[in-house]
Formats: sequence, structure tokens, C-alpha cells
Amino acid sequence: MGLLSTVAAAAMSTAGEEARPALSMQTVLDETTDETEAKRIRRLADFFNAPLETLECSLDWFDGEFPSLKHLGADPLPGAEREFWGSRASYRKWREVLRRRIRATTGELAAQAALRARQDGWTDLLSDLERLSKDDGPVNAGQYGALRSFSDLARAAEFAPLDLVPTRVPEFLDKLSVYEREKAVRALKTIEKLRKLRAVAAHFPENFDVCLLVPEEREPVPDAVRAMIREAVKTARYDEGTYDDISGSSKPSFNDNTAETYEAALVSLARTAAESGKVELTQLNCIDSLFGSEVRIAVIKRWIQEAGAKNGISARSAAGYVRAIAQIGEANGFDPKPWRNNLANNDFLTEGREDDNKMAAKNRRFCEPLLRRPDNARTFLRQHVLYQETACDILATDKTLPEAKLGRARMFGTCAAFAAVELRGAGIRKGSALAGKCAGPDQNLFRRTSGDVARFELRISKKDMKGEYVELPPVPIRDDKFLGYQVLDWYLKEIRPLFKFANPDWCGENQIAISPWLFPSTKSGNVLSGGLLYKWHVQCSTEIGMRMTPHNFRHGIATLLLAKSWENLSRAANYLGCSERVLQTFYAWIDSTRSLEETQDLLAEALSC
Repeated sequence: MGLLSTVAAAAMSTAGEEARPALSMQTVLDETTDETEAKRIRRLADFFNAPLETLECSLDWFDGEFPSLKHLGADPLPGAEREFWGSRASYRKWREVLRRRIRATTGELAAQAALRARQDGWTDLLSDLERLSKDDGPVNAGQYGALRSFSDLARAAEFAPLDLVPTRVPEFLDKLSVYEREKAVRALKTIEKLRKLRAVAAHFPENFDVCLLVPEEREPVPDAVRAMIREAVKTARYDEGTYDDISGSSKPSFNDNTAETYEAALVSLARTAAESGKVELTQLNCIDSLFGSEVRIAVIKRWIQEAGAKNGISARSAAGYVRAIAQIGEANGFDPKPWRNNLANNDFLTEGREDDNKMAAKNRRFCEPLLRRPDNARTFLRQHVLYQETACDILATDKTLPEAKLGRARMFGTCAAFAAVELRGAGIRKGSALAGKCAGPDQNLFRRTSGDVARFELRISKKDMKGEYVELPPVPIRDDKFLGYQVLDWYLKEIRPLFKFANPDWCGENQIAISPWLFPSTKSGNVLSGGLLYKWHVQCSTEIGMRMTPHNFRHGIATLLLAKSWENLSRAANYLGCSERVLQTFYAWIDSTRSLEETQDLLAEALSC
């Protein structure tokens, strides 16, 4: 049964309702009012020379008996020996009608309509695709249709566009029917092509890679093995030495995103071990063998051999996987030394470690124009004001705004406040900014006044910093520094109340506690999701002519400070909440470029002598 069929079946069965009898093609005929379509359904009884009530009402059965022309290829049509079909075109039309009628009877069409009525990340994407497909736009009708069909499958599995990441998609594909999987793979490949368009790329993860999402002809990793891997990561994550018998919990040593990365590393280890013939995953009842020397050598050799292949992983990824495997293995009682020795001594993995200590090419492509073009630097440093202006333009009307325009106002207003915190406060990570609360017992954003001078003060605890390595001092956002205070003050007064769960009047009427979060969710009293903030910021920055992600704030700030003077190293480290060593490693190219230019100037002076 396909994924949408499963959703339809679930929707049709409710508590207290008697079990529905098995559907037959006679049911399909009985529910058909169009006589032409009814005639086509009766032909099915002629084909099998059997009553319709004996034939199953199922797309899986129907597609098995009557394949599409694409799947038939040059093979003859079903019933060709009897010349049952006048032409391939008449067979295709008949098949389309019966598939639609089967989907209507099973409830799949109704389930699809309910999914498409949702307001979520797919809604905005499909709207942009439809716009780009009109008037001979860059998106053709086939591409739009493929992604619209894929959105049905994704929504049924509770997948948003930003969820299309390697840790989730392969397992999702494995659970689809053959027909659905083929459609999904075609759609993912279509996304890869369309991501060249900025308006499309903004809806998907920045590191979207179809080769990682669709590991063709790769060994499937059973659910039982994935469960064992999750348990091993959980063991590494929670140290029993930090157990508190009052709360009944231990402190996590890394966050959810890191846990997903570690799980992906061990899944890749298990898959590659199976493909190398070292383990049989269907018979694996514990993961001890995955950490053995024979498996380790075979897996790393295979990663090296496949590095340049379509489905291979890079040296950087391989080094990260080996590091993760060693850490998880050690926490679960296995010897990590052999893995770490390979990491230190193998040329391929050493190259990956060195790449991991350099700024990623995509980030450098963002930073370099800030140095070459002063107008880019000005846009970067003023974007909080530009977002505010756009939001104010939307709200500047006496008429009641439709939900779509209110949504854009919320989006631009939120990005204005987030940018004000980053540019006029401190270059903190997205997760640290989302930890901000402006009310409640855990409030960490405060309004301070001293005479005529006002400021906001943001306190980020150590637990909300990456790795919990650094604790920032209270971050001031002052009213005399390029409108940082003013933009944040405007956001709290004009934009935040546009979120229902942060609106005092709405919460009072509905007897709901008001959200304490600085950046509240659009759907509940929880914090705004990091994925939605990412998407909003990409979209807003694209509209002002500087496409960037929230993390680019940190890179841009560091680039401008260090380009001004390498003596700003300690200032940049304090502003970003990281070590000077990290900045020296990732931004050495700025110092190298300046050194080359200074050398060129010296040579020019020598030539003029």
C-alpha cells in the first residue's frame, strides 16, 4: 500500500465505526456517475471474464496488472494477443480513468485534497513554482507537477522542504512503494536542477545534495539496526556521572543536531560494512562487530575508493565520520585508538581534517564580496533597517490586511529584530538568539535605562552557546548605535503582537498563557523553529539583494573586522563568542591576501626607485 493510500485508509476509519468491508471494483462502478467512465470500468470485467465484485479495488493490484506505457516500454500491451486495445493511446486513457476512479473510491483523492489544503512550507514553495511556470518562465509544467505530487508524499510523512536532509530522506524513501519511490526520486532530482533559481533554493536546506538523499543501489539499513545506533548515540550523549535523582535526568553532552550527525555516521558505517561483505545487517543483533578492526579497515578503504564516485563521500565527511565513530564507540566501551590512529595518519583522512579546519568554499564566496564591494558591506550592516522598512510598508494601510501580507510583515519584522541582535548586539549563533526570552521566570532580555539613555541587555547562558564552551557577558544593544535598540523596540511593540500566542489580547480572550519567547512560534506558545527562521532570513535577504543564511552574520562580521585590521582578532573573538585560534584558522586567507597586496606594493615601490 502506498503512503497516500495509508493516509486515506486512516482517515476513513474512525472510533466507533464498524470495520468497512473490503472494496471491490464493483464498488468503484457503483460510485461512478459518468456513463462513459462506467463503461470503461465494465471493460475490466470483460478483460478478466470475471464479475467486478471479485476484482480488488487497489492501486497496487491495478498497476501490477496494467503497467504504465513507460514501464511497458517496447513490450506488448496487456491482452495484446486478443487485440483488446485499439491503440496504445486508448490504453493510456482507459488506465488514467480507472486509476482516478480507484483513488476516489479508496479515499486517496480526498486525503490528497486535505493535504494540499494545509498551510505549510510546501504552500509557499508551490506558490513560487506556479508563479515561475507562467509566461514561459524558467519552471516548466512537468517540473511543477512533479514537485506538487512529491509534496503530497512529503506532507503525508510530515516532511517540510527544510527537512530534506541526509539523516531523514533515505529512510523515508525506503518506506515508499516502488511507484511512489520512483516519483519521489524524480522530484528530488528536479529540485537539484531548480535550486539554481534563488526563489526555489530559499525553500530547501543550503547543503541539499541529491546524491546523499538518494543513495542509488545502496544497502538498506534495517529499522532494528537504526534503533541500536540511536541507543548507542544516546549512551554517548548522556553521562551517568551527571545524573540528578531529583529531576531524574542527566545532562546532555551534545545537542540534537550533533546527535543526528553521529547517527548518520554510524548508519554510513553499517551500510558500507554490509556493502563490503563484512556484516549481514538483517542478522545483526548488536553493533559490536561494526567497531572491529576488519570492518574498520574495509569501510575506510571503501570510502577512499568511492570518494570521487557519484555516491561517494568527501574526505572532509569521512574524517568527520571517523571522529564521530571513535567518540560513540569509546562511550559504549569500544577501543577508539585504531580509529583515531587512522584519523591522524591516513593521508585521505588527514586531508579531510585539514579541509574541516578551513572556511567552507560557500562561506568564502559570501565573505569575499564584502571586501571587494563597499555597497555589499553597507547592505550587510544595514539589513535590519532595510527589513524594518519593508515591514512598515506592508503595515502602512488602514485596511484589514489579508493573512498572506500579515505573514510577510511578521517575516520581515522578525528578521529585522534578529539582524539587530546580530549586528548591533553580538554575532551569536541562531540557536543562541532563539533562546531569548522577554518575559517569565527565565527572562534574559531586559530593557535598561540610565537617565535619557536606553538599552536592551541580552544574557546568553553558557548552556545556550555551541558546545557550552564560552559564556558571553551581558550583551548591550544601545540606542545610540545605528538603530539597533530602535529596531528591537519597534519589533516588540509592532511585530511580536502579530503572533497570536504573543498577543496579550488574544491570549486573554482564549485564556492562554502568553509566550515568553523573544521570537515566538507562529502556531503555538513555543519558540520559533530554527528551520523557519532560516527560511525567512534567506528569503528576506534575497529580496534586498544579498542572499545569506543566519550563520553568514558571523562570517560577515569576522571578515569586516579582520579586514580592517588583524589586530581586531581578540575583539572579533569576543564579539562572536569563540576562540582566537578558531578565527586564525578559518580567516587566515584574509591575512594572506593582505600580505600579498603589501608585498606587491613593496615591489612597485622598488620598481619606481
